[in-house]
Amino acid sequence: MIAAVLLLTAVASVTHFKPTSVPGLLVAVLLTSAALIGTYAVYVRLIERRPITELATKGAGPEFAVGFTLGGVLFCLIMLVLRIAGVVAIGDGAGWAALWLPLLESVELGVLQAIFVCGILFRIVEGSLGTWIALALTVILFGIAHAGSPGATLVSVSVIGLEAGALLVATYVYSRRLWMPFGLLAAWNFVEQGVFGVSVPGHEEKGLLVSRFHGSQILTGGSAGPEVTIVALLVCLMVAMFLFRRAIRKDKIIRPFWRRMAVH
Repeated sequence: MIAAVLLLTAVASVTHFKPTSVPGLLVAVLLTSAALIGTYAVYVRLIERRPITELATKGAGPEFAVGFTLGGVLFCLIMLVLRIAGVVAIGDGAGWAALWLPLLESVELGVLQAIFVCGILFRIVEGSLGTWIALALTVILFGIAHAGSPGATLVSVSVIGLEAGALLVATYVYSRRLWMPFGLLAAWNFVEQGVFGVSVPGHEEKGLLVSRFHGSQILTGGSAGPEVTIVALLVCLMVAMFLFRRAIRKDKIIRPFWRRMAVH
């Protein structure tokens, strides 16, 4: 999959293709998403030799919509709590036209992260070590993957691993498909950057609105942004716990291989 992305990047470089407009970015998003999903599908069919149930198209639209709604509502709820707490000022931004580019970029990023985190890392480890050990490993690695982000600290890396990693895995375990995680990640990033215009160091976001934070770092997230606040952590963990409980009731939790062997 990495090779597929690098190949697309090389082709874009040779052809001097720069997706600076909405149509250009749409083409780039479609090509990249198709390359990622296609490469993953080929691997599953040729190596694992099984049906690609996690990417079956039946019900894909509703599941993506549920994930997108969940991600958007959660981030809006976090911003509402921070606004009530008086640590964020929200004003007019670049207007409605500023929504398109962040939306397309967020969809591409959602596909990329969900496939790598849920479809590859978590799913394959879970098949051997079980749901809970795979969850712990995914949380750790998801946090480490964000260690290079602007303004990252040990606290921010830990919080992102716990909240985002756990919530993302929970949507996959609950649905056992990738469409809901796709939507969750796409909406979270889109609402954060495209709607509220939350910026990170070295990159000024231009969204529908613009948000400026002030006050205690535990409520503002400091330079790492609102997604590493105590509010975001609590909200995301509560939803993740709810989804895991539903998954347990529906018997969607996989036990480690040694427990499965003991039963047989």
